[in-house]
Amino acid sequence: MLPDEETNREGGGSPSVEGSSDSHEETDRSTERDCSDSDDVRTTSRRSYVKLLGGAVAVTGLSAGRNTATAVQEGGPPNRADRVIALEDRFEDGSLDSDTWETGWGWGTRTRTSPTRMVPENVTVTDGQLRLEASHEGGKILSGSVNTKNKVTVEPGSYFEAKIKFPDRDGFLPAFWAKPNDETWPPEIDVVELFQKGGGRPDTHYSHHHLHYSTSTNPGDRSTYEGMGKSYTPGDDLTQNFHVYGVDWRRDRIVHYVDGEPAMVTTDPTVLDAMAKGAPFYLMCTLEVNKIGTAPTDEEWDEQFVVDWTRVWE
Repeated sequence: MLPDEETNREGGGSPSVEGSSDSHEETDRSTERDCSDSDDVRTTSRRSYVKLLGGAVAVTGLSAGRNTATAVQEGGPPNRADRVIALEDRFEDGSLDSDTWETGWGWGTRTRTSPTRMVPENVTVTDGQLRLEASHEGGKILSGSVNTKNKVTVEPGSYFEAKIKFPDRDGFLPAFWAKPNDETWPPEIDVVELFQKGGGRPDTHYSHHHLHYSTSTNPGDRSTYEGMGKSYTPGDDLTQNFHVYGVDWRRDRIVHYVDGEPAMVTTDPTVLDAMAKGAPFYLMCTLEVNKIGTAPTDEEWDEQFVVDWTRVWE
């Protein structure tokens, strides 16, 4: 949906799929940023395996430092035997890997869609996990986000995933998503989002998965914008338990997964063409506040968006 629209959802029990949509639409690129902006295979304390090509890393077509597919106990693409890990971050070193991540949205620290301002102080790596949190002071809403712009990118042929536990707070919008590295919009791939607008059980039990594109297939063409999405529940509280969320991006289909189960399958040629033309995409984990719902400011916020690990497969 467009940023000012609302989304209707229904509750449910066992794993199921419901329709819904949302958008992280383009923001003010002129915003001042206060976050930091050979073909050798580099390894950083087991946190990443990636081949560097100049500044950015194009994942598709790379050869990983080693084929770790057989060592993966959870997550991974359905055709794991045919893929290798191009990037893996287990957040084990107590700090953010600057070869992979930068704090903030890819375009800066502010957005037109909410009053949220991203600050590095709200991004921490502790106990082997990435933690994003939101806070408020003097009427200002501060939050945390990380992105891989100009560092790691994905395109058709990539499978990208993360093990996540969401925060439980009305007005919080945590998301793991991707958009073109050159900042055109649309297209966009939302691997997973959690909408919390005070709707009770659906807010915490249903994940949301979306694609945003132009029917003209031209990147940046808002005049023909369309969005499509699904809601999915594995049957438990997504703010109390970790789940693995992934996307298999191929030339002939895009499949969203939750714990290895397909949550949304897209084979529409127009959608696929629009996505491919927008490639390469960079990845983001973001915690936006008061875009959907309202977070009360008469109490402190201590909830966290927790990422246990992230991977990109080729």
